[in-house]
Amino acid sequence: MEFEFGPRERGREADVEAIMAFVSAHPNSYASLAVCRRALDSGIGEIDRETLDQLREYLERAPDDEVEAYYSIIS
Repeated sequence: MEFEFGPRERGREADVEAIMAFVSAHPNSYASLAVCRRALDSGIGEIDRETLDQLREYLERAPDDEVEAYYSIIS
């Protein structure tokens, strides 16, 4: 799976999808853990299907600036 992290000409939905794709593909990376810990719970030790579902739900209602911050973590 390839990720395109070029100039920011993306929309909110594309950012959410990019975040979800990255976290799903790299659940043990520091970037994925940072996003999940900031968005959901600072005590998350590993990312599983339930965590991914919670993250998607959270991102869909999070403020735009927060989604942009999470996108910058994974890009």
